[in-house]
Amino acid sequence: MPRIDQTPRSRAIAVVLLLGLATPISSIAQPADEDMDKVFVGYLYGRPEGLDLGLYTHLCHAFVTADEQGRIRPSRGVPNADLARRAHEAGVRMLVSLGGWGWDEEFAAIVADPEAEDRYVEAVLKLVDESDYDGIDLDWEYPDTEQEVEGFERLVRRFRAGLDAIEEAKWRPMVLTMAASSNPGTLRWLRTGFLLETMDWVNVMTYDFAGDWTDYAGHHSPLFASSKVPGSRRPSTEATMRYLVEERGMPADRLAVGIPLYGRGFAVAEPYAPAKDAPKARIPQGNYANLHRLLDEEGWTRLWDDETKNPWLVAPDRSAVIGYDDAESVAIKTEWAMEQGFRGVFFWQVAADRLPDGSHPLQEAAHKAWEESALPAR
Repeated sequence: MPRIDQTPRSRAIAVVLLLGLATPISSIAQPADEDMDKVFVGYLYGRPEGLDLGLYTHLCHAFVTADEQGRIRPSRGVPNADLARRAHEAGVRMLVSLGGWGWDEEFAAIVADPEAEDRYVEAVLKLVDESDYDGIDLDWEYPDTEQEVEGFERLVRRFRAGLDAIEEAKWRPMVLTMAASSNPGTLRWLRTGFLLETMDWVNVMTYDFAGDWTDYAGHHSPLFASSKVPGSRRPSTEATMRYLVEERGMPADRLAVGIPLYGRGFAVAEPYAPAKDAPKARIPQGNYANLHRLLDEEGWTRLWDDETKNPWLVAPDRSAVIGYDDAESVAIKTEWAMEQGFRGVFFWQVAADRLPDGSHPLQEAAHKAWEESALPAR
């Protein structure tokens, strides 16, 4: 891919000055730069067995972690220069994902110690360079104090500068992305101008809206809000993405919509039932690769929620319900995301819908919708 001198980051500074703090509702379907490549991103966690490289524009190779002194911890499979080479041969760009859920304390400790931060930045950039990755995906989940945000922004700027130097040396674009919460209370710590200055795009984790922590059996990845959710706060993918565009002034084409390949269950008789005192649901591993067998082999019933555009599974004895996504719902989500002008979609994690025959029915359905909607087509 040829190097582009006028990067999205250089254009972003002018864009954010014009946008101010808010964007009219109509802009959600009007990306700031219609020439930006659309993305179809997969998070690769674990062994790359059965990986269909033909599906993706980018892979985020998860995870590289570090201790509080900024020393990279040994990890099985990450980094993997041979995998990066194979990805490049297939036209896929590979980023290394840093951190992940549960590693926020280590990030906070690293940026609180200048020597640890120096050690960490140097080690990560060396890993990217030597293993021939195409950039960094930062999964600090989540900086949510003033001190942490200051360190987060400094760390990101250092990564951006280091990647730009690698880009100059290798003469190919280097990408910096991050995984962001879907909760406005957490998102408020991220400054729009800073994101536009440093990030190529932001992967918004529009899932886990409900689970063991909610007192009702809600769908964990609804596209649209359900009127059956109790209270006035009714989360959804649409609500989060509209918040970022309309209230925070993020251009739609700098955001990617998250799609999970797993479900979350509740030990109740029907969707949206009270779940505060319900026992923890014992369901098979929540990946779609296991959930589809409940429908095909164990007599569970599929219910379609036309309000949220998602399916449910209901146990034969009505002892449990599971909110999940299937081929129909991910195609609808992907089509919606592309129609709204978002940068694309991403999936956690790519092996979760792999069936014994080697197919990936959810990602394949989403990719078909993405190809039909993406401009320019890949």
